[in-house]
Amino acid sequence: MKKRLIIYGPTATGKTALALQLARKFQGELISADSRQVYQNLDITTGKASFKSKVEKHKGFWIVDGVKIHGFDLVEPPRYEPDSSPDGSLREPGSEQGIFSVSDFLKFASDTMIQIIVSKKLPIVVGGTGFYIKALLDGIGSVGIPSDLTLRRELEKLSIDHLYQKLEKIDPKRAKSMNESDRQNPRRLIRAIEIARASYLTPGVSGVASKRTPGVSLDGEYQIIGLTAPNNYLYSRADKWLEERLEHGMIEEVQTLLEKRVSPQWLDDLGLECRWISRYLSGKISQREAINRLRGNVHSFIRRQKTWFKKFPKIRLFDISKPNWQQELKKLVSHPV
Repeated sequence: MKKRLIIYGPTATGKTALALQLARKFQGELISADSRQVYQNLDITTGKASFKSKVEKHKGFWIVDGVKIHGFDLVEPPRYEPDSSPDGSLREPGSEQGIFSVSDFLKFASDTMIQIIVSKKLPIVVGGTGFYIKALLDGIGSVGIPSDLTLRRELEKLSIDHLYQKLEKIDPKRAKSMNESDRQNPRRLIRAIEIARASYLTPGVSGVASKRTPGVSLDGEYQIIGLTAPNNYLYSRADKWLEERLEHGMIEEVQTLLEKRVSPQWLDDLGLECRWISRYLSGKISQREAINRLRGNVHSFIRRQKTWFKKFPKIRLFDISKPNWQQELKKLVSHPV
């Protein structure tokens, strides 16, 4: 058995259900690699757990069907104050509320993995955020730093001098190397801050910042498993999962966030369910259009998630539409080659 296990796949492949089974069989704990499940109060919308599961929520982790899952509810969604503009401006300039970057994930995953190893358990990373998995395997330099719209909106409120001071604090070497033209260009300063913030890591495995425990190493191979199926098969499963979440209060969950003054623009930027439901609740589109657009976006998202398979050369793919795939997978995990 490898020291660490990764399960990656598109939406509706049953990644978490499989990870829970393997965790019970091999004494493991899960680390969620999902860029949206880190946010609090989006349990239904981001599909954190099956509605049939027994869930216990604790500070810093959940226990789902007897298995500990790390990586849920790490960040509070950003809110705006009553006197802010109605478009969902954040509560104050420079606030990092609601921001969780790939470097934040790497730090969190590294520290959590050490804790799991120390407790003599198997770390199982599970999720559908491809660039999280890629960064975990190959380091943050292996992925392009994606634009962070929430951070950009906050930075756009700052003066050029304030932007440069912020960059100087995060990455003094980069700030010093900029010519006068770049120093006076707010767009270049904002992008430099964005990159610096995502890359600001202390030495560690794959560029991961972590608090090391003496005698514990994160060196070693991962067993990486990919779940897949023909597109139409996954579309059907995703549509059923969408209907199930709608029936269990997904619209009401987003409505509650809006009532708590969570930024509508942030919800829109988060995409998929949050985007289309918040637009419906804001009166911009009908409920029927919101659901139809959401369904189409989820199908497109599934196709994009599948493109990451090519970026993981050691991945072992299993087609969940075929019989006996789970038996073959469990043989691989028990006796990797």
